[in-house]
Amino acid sequence: MTANTGTSGENLMGNGGKTHEPSTPTSDTEVASGTPTELSEIFFVDNSRRKQSIKIQVKLCPEGVYLRRETEEDDHINEQLIRIDDIIGSRYGRRLKKRARGGLNSCRNPNVPGQEADSEPDSDNSAYLYIYAYLKKEKPLRRVQTLRILRFRSSNDYGVNLQTAEMWHHTIRKHKRGNGSSSPADCGKQLLILLNPKSGSGKGRELFQKQVAPLLTEAEVQYDLQITTHPQYAKEFVRTRRDLLTRYSGIVVASGDGLFYEVLNGLMERMDWRRACRELPLGIIPCGSGNGLAKSVAHHCNEPYEPKPILHATLTCMAGKSTPMDVVRVELATRDKHFVMYSFLSVGWGLIADIDIESERLRSIGAQRFTLWAIKRLIGLRSYKGRVSYLLGKGKKEPPVEAARELPAESTAAGIRSSLPLNAGEFHDLPEEEEGEAVLDGEQFADAISLDRSVYRQHADSWHSAMSRRTAYYSLGGPSMRSNRSRMSISQRIEAANAEFAERVPTGTIPPLQMPLLSSDGWICEDGDFVMVHAAYTTHLSSDVFFAPESRLDDGLIYLVIIRRGVSRHQLLNFMLNLNAGTHLPIGEDPFIKVVPCRAFRIEPSSSDGILVVDGERVEYGPIQAEVMPGLINVMTTSGQ
Repeated sequence: MTANTGTSGENLMGNGGKTHEPSTPTSDTEVASGTPTELSEIFFVDNSRRKQSIKIQVKLCPEGVYLRRETEEDDHINEQLIRIDDIIGSRYGRRLKKRARGGLNSCRNPNVPGQEADSEPDSDNSAYLYIYAYLKKEKPLRRVQTLRILRFRSSNDYGVNLQTAEMWHHTIRKHKRGNGSSSPADCGKQLLILLNPKSGSGKGRELFQKQVAPLLTEAEVQYDLQITTHPQYAKEFVRTRRDLLTRYSGIVVASGDGLFYEVLNGLMERMDWRRACRELPLGIIPCGSGNGLAKSVAHHCNEPYEPKPILHATLTCMAGKSTPMDVVRVELATRDKHFVMYSFLSVGWGLIADIDIESERLRSIGAQRFTLWAIKRLIGLRSYKGRVSYLLGKGKKEPPVEAARELPAESTAAGIRSSLPLNAGEFHDLPEEEEGEAVLDGEQFADAISLDRSVYRQHADSWHSAMSRRTAYYSLGGPSMRSNRSRMSISQRIEAANAEFAERVPTGTIPPLQMPLLSSDGWICEDGDFVMVHAAYTTHLSSDVFFAPESRLDDGLIYLVIIRRGVSRHQLLNFMLNLNAGTHLPIGEDPFIKVVPCRAFRIEPSSSDGILVVDGERVEYGPIQAEVMPGLINVMTTSGQ
């Protein structure tokens, strides 16, 4: 069987790249699904300069697509491997209207006597397979767009040729699944994409249509594009969407870090937050100004970022793999309110936070605003009096914090609560009951209550109160309460349901902000004047700030950088200039600058005037504490590690 091939991007034999020895085929036996494990064909590509066709063997196997060409000069063999991980998708059918570079010729070899090239028929019965790949190259690290076109013309019947092309197409998809990839095109669900149209200097839509949408088409990804219309749109969308888990295979944020923050906190306010974090991987496409997470993910996967960050990040989101990532639970106490939020990037107090927020007035000049304001802040250097406390990280990675118990504020006697399984079901309203026995039928209740946990009043009649029937919950996936119906009163059942629900809320393990921290529990407290305290849990704060080089996505650590008053302006200038290369931290002991790997910290400013930022956004000034929740969410990566 013969066919022919055309190419675009780079030459068929890989421009002299390193050759790969193809593995020896064991057998072409078919798997239970009917798709062959290996396919092999002979193709011909026209060489106009040599006025002859070049014979190429193409073999599709689990490692990828091998292309093997034999030349007449000393029987030299050129080979190229397109790795299965580098292939994002394929499509088959008739020839696309827009003809790709590299002509397609007759499947017959004109160099063989008795075989003259047929003229192109008016009705082409050929079936075409388009293989889209982005080859990873080293030195410099980059992705090279590559298109391979295979033309199947072994039969005069288009249907037969189409079946052959379809078989190659499904074999590619099968090998990608076998390599640990879970592509959205294979799971039957859509990919939810949240796009901020004002990102990228107001060119968010244009960037998506030109750089993201074509890749999604090549990968055959079905997606639901949601355009944000106002602040908190993304947060409310993921928080209230009832079919979020059944309809979508993952969530991709096409914007800056701010929109990712909304999505994360929207997920954490869902009643099924645990399942959502486990089943919905999150991706980021850097269309905004603050792109610290996108650069951190690229650094983790050893993937290129520049010069095409949107292209590279989109490829990462379509790789079909995910990696656990830490989330930091942040508590704020201002006046009579207690706020809880979830962070993925950093918490800042002092110099960097001042530069970030105060330079907003110079936003019109672009990224240069940070440099100009940094100079201004170095000239008029500030320091802040307060206390910094931290709990040192352990030598090994901590297990995920799934359902820790809050420390009671009024009593030290804690009730005994049973631990609950990780795969517990969702939460639903406990129905209003008539007098007599109540029947708890899970099929009657389809609506999950959306509980806003961002503000918590300690003494309010909230879901902590056993007497509040409207806010009692039970688990559909947990143990049945029917067997205890005759032995438990209504109030006892409500109290038990409340206790069960409270265990499932993502609460902290450290003392509340109102309680002191004890050295006997391992806390280290430092008082004094600080120029800066900045906590980071990803490698990059932005695309050009390599803040925590030792950080990993799921190491269970917060890297707390503390700069005390007394540091010279010259040392601070070197600190700022070396942020780009990640060489800003002192190697040995330094009396003014130090980095502390910890798993929790607390900042207590003495004054009421200053700036606090969480993930680059300003929050109310006051006492703040945070603790890491290891591996709580999954982010889309190319490695899956």
